[in-house]
Amino acid sequence: MKTQLFPFYFLILCNCTVSAQPSQSLQDPTLNNLVYPKEYKTCKLGELGAVVKTGSGKQSMILIPGLGFGSNEFKSFIHHYKDQYIIYTITPAGFAGTPGPPMPDTSIKYIALTWTNGIVTGVLDLIEKEKLHKPIIVASFVTATQVALDLAQDYPDEISSIIIIGGSPYRFYPGQKKDGTYSDWENEIQYTPEQRKKAIEFYWAPIWFKTVTKKTWDDNMWTPDDYCKDSIIGKQLFKTSAEVPVQVMIRYLIEWMAFDANEKYKDIKVPALILIPDFKELLAYNPKDTVSCRSYAAKIYLKYFHQKPWQKAKDSGNPLFTIQTVPDSRIFTWYDNPGATYDLINGFIKKQK
Repeated sequence: MKTQLFPFYFLILCNCTVSAQPSQSLQDPTLNNLVYPKEYKTCKLGELGAVVKTGSGKQSMILIPGLGFGSNEFKSFIHHYKDQYIIYTITPAGFAGTPGPPMPDTSIKYIALTWTNGIVTGVLDLIEKEKLHKPIIVASFVTATQVALDLAQDYPDEISSIIIIGGSPYRFYPGQKKDGTYSDWENEIQYTPEQRKKAIEFYWAPIWFKTVTKKTWDDNMWTPDDYCKDSIIGKQLFKTSAEVPVQVMIRYLIEWMAFDANEKYKDIKVPALILIPDFKELLAYNPKDTVSCRSYAAKIYLKYFHQKPWQKAKDSGNPLFTIQTVPDSRIFTWYDNPGATYDLINGFIKKQK
């Protein structure tokens, strides 16, 4: 794996496809992924892409899909809970064929989380419009995780609790080895918020994401088997995400990379359930295999994006956190192990009553 190609690494760090490509094929200097094509039509900042209302229960629940997804991915989840809750499933602006928010002025830094906060605003407006009394927030995957944590910290009077499934609280950066590669996963680079900001503003956005090709992007995103154990469903989930305009995906992804959750944990003021996939088969690959895509090295990011970072929530000492692992599951745990997912959710909610 030619890790020297990446000063900090791209998202999926050990993808075999990238290692076999010449470096010049990864970028196209004629591209500018930080702006929309001229013909792209946007929504207003703070608007949600879509809202679907389902169910007939007394308690309300708001479902927030993660990076690249919409309400369709929650269908089985909704079916399970429709008799117990009034469910509002949102689609973040820009996903599932909906128009994205306008690109912020270049003077506005990514660390301002303009689009992520726009989802927060959309959820708060939905709560006000529908006169919802302290809904349960269920968030899936990246971006939705950040929205849920912000709601729990800054708007505890508006919601009852948060449930995060398969989420990643912040972008983990592995340390540097003696050979110069950034592949020391056991020793995290502890970036301050200011350092994280500089890495994004001076490297990630202008040097990497601005000109990265769509093929490189797709080759280095979460893979079908990261999403779901069922290969057919996993491929469909990957396809759904890949159909979102890359400009939309990049903006949300960079804001995830700018998000620093560590200072938020102690200030969370509502009960929070974190459901972590075990990625059992994927993280059981041969640790001596350092070349093929079926190696531990090729999947280690799952451990350090979706599992290990939640330790800091535990270490915060905040008693409102409940952190559970869902066995035999990937990011979309309710597809792989619905029984365990629903049992953990039901037990958590029952304790709050």
